[in-house]
Amino acid sequence: MQQCLEYALDRAEYIVESARQRPAKRRASSSGRKSLYQKLYELYIEECEKEPELKKLRRNVNLLEKLVAQESISCLVINLYPGNEGYSLMLRGKNGSDSETIRLPYEEAELLEYLDAEELPPVLVDLLEKSQVNIFHCGCVIAEVRDYRQSGNAKIPTCQTHHILLRPTMQTLICDVHSMTSDHHRWTQDDKLQLESQLILATAEPLCLDPSISVTCTANRLLYNKQKMNTRSMKRCFKRHSRAALNRQLEMAHFPTPPQLRLFDYLQKRKERKPAPSIDLKISKAGNVRQ
Repeated sequence: MQQCLEYALDRAEYIVESARQRPAKRRASSSGRKSLYQKLYELYIEECEKEPELKKLRRNVNLLEKLVAQESISCLVINLYPGNEGYSLMLRGKNGSDSETIRLPYEEAELLEYLDAEELPPVLVDLLEKSQVNIFHCGCVIAEVRDYRQSGNAKIPTCQTHHILLRPTMQTLICDVHSMTSDHHRWTQDDKLQLESQLILATAEPLCLDPSISVTCTANRLLYNKQKMNTRSMKRCFKRHSRAALNRQLEMAHFPTPPQLRLFDYLQKRKERKPAPSIDLKISKAGNVRQ
């Protein structure tokens, strides 16, 4: 059993590395139109075929940024401002101008948590559907994150930009079903269930039913590489040093210390206090104390 597991782990490593170096080409779609995933995969193959300048340099990264740069794809823009200015959402209109729709403080971090998980927030589905520009691509939304937090107090603020692919979840699919079947006179319960099943089949990833252990090890390896930093300890560390926590510390610094923490502050100051120099005292036979 142990030998089989070791063989499966070695096989999984070989599959992952060979897929990175020589990805298999997929067949073209019968409809003729390329989906977002097909475009990303073709770009991935194109970047893999390029000869890297350094052996450890990988060209097949940042595919979403490269695809957005090649094609004019509509995106949901998220602005991250410094200090306690919070973050905002922007949508692009038909004339190409961006309009700021929602501005929230960092304490309301529900939308940011969905961005970290690369999931489409259910609360934004109705807002995105009412947008003047079609922002959905195969049920997904490309989010452009503009980070102004490193610019500080510069007169001309600069930002670091990266893109995230927000994928639909079961919650967003349920919202889509409810919005599409709002007319209860025309839709029966069986029709709703059929529509929900078709949406799940259209948005779900390919399902592999191979009972081999190597398939499971390969899937676990890919999931581990994807969510390597998504552990509870790392989440607590990120939350402790987040912008909302830093803003809370700055606000609490101006308030007097609560009575419950005075003993704690006293013990902390006592630990930081330098020890007093030691004095060597000797007692003579006559009972006199001398140094």
